[in-house]
Amino acid sequence: MIQGQEIHSIIKNIFEDVRGYLHSEQIQVNCPICQEKEGLSHPDGKFNLEINTSKRMFRCWKCDEPKFSGSLARLIRKFGSNADYEIYKSYADIFGSEEYSVEIDEESIKIELPYEMIPFSKYEIGNSQHFEAYNYLVNERKISKEIILKYRIGFCLSGRYAKRIIIPSYDKNGHINYFVARSYDKSNKKFPYDNPKSNKNLVIFNEGYLNWDSTIFLVEGVFEMFSLPTNAIPLLGKVLSTKLFLTLKEKKPNIIIILDPDAYSNSIELYYQLYSIYVGCEERVKIVKLPFEKDLDLIRVKRGNDSVISCLYNARYLNVDDYFVKKLTNPYEYRGTGRHNSNSKNFDWKGSGNTKNFI
Repeated sequence: MIQGQEIHSIIKNIFEDVRGYLHSEQIQVNCPICQEKEGLSHPDGKFNLEINTSKRMFRCWKCDEPKFSGSLARLIRKFGSNADYEIYKSYADIFGSEEYSVEIDEESIKIELPYEMIPFSKYEIGNSQHFEAYNYLVNERKISKEIILKYRIGFCLSGRYAKRIIIPSYDKNGHINYFVARSYDKSNKKFPYDNPKSNKNLVIFNEGYLNWDSTIFLVEGVFEMFSLPTNAIPLLGKVLSTKLFLTLKEKKPNIIIILDPDAYSNSIELYYQLYSIYVGCEERVKIVKLPFEKDLDLIRVKRGNDSVISCLYNARYLNVDDYFVKKLTNPYEYRGTGRHNSNSKNFDWKGSGNTKNFI
């Protein structure tokens, strides 16, 4: 077996064209520094950057002043995505080195819910301040009472989080590990969110509610999470946290990516990142391009739950148009190889754990 063969897919994700791919410990790619020095918009096609996957070292034979060489970790860190680097570090046991080991200290997450938070389970009928929070969540955002109770949502009337809805996140042991604070004050349009200063890379939002044996839905925010009855993970942005990435790499559940329409290129990037770690089971990763100029939450509010479900029925692999969108970006941001369109209508919606009908 080629030493360092497991690294080849990472290199291909970053540089796309690789000589000696899966055939040699000594592989060559086009040097991005050479491309930059020559002012080229695309790789120069000379394959001057040589990588030894056994020694985990690289060197460009053209770049002399200054010399461009060093550890493979440095190269991946500089030109790859966070996901590429996390994959590389995850092979620490193969390398027999602690240099790239990943340590996630669960105890380092010190989060407490606001002292002033009032759970909606203690809502006081006739209290105008309570009704303001209730009206925003139930009548404006159309969040059901079942969802409110399931996720133990509350609100604050005073303190730092005054006039904010509090949406907690609980880890797999039922301990609070994060929360989202969303303003319902109509005069506060500039800062709608005020979340705790914590390392989100160590959090899988509401992991305690997830069934890893069933289809997992990746969405942007907590209100998109509310639009799905089960197994939705809000990214709290557009990228995977380190903990979520490593958990997906280990468990490899069926995945459907559903980001907002204005973040569709980010959806494609997530697809490639997951595709690179789903070796041998790439068909478990699918993507949804929303048909409306709205996020999933607005589709639910404006069009109802049936429209949300209809969107999910369009889960598919990447198609040629998606590949073109990706190629419009920097060539060193390219990841993996896409598949042609193949719509899916049989994913495990109810969270029963049966994933056989995912495709």
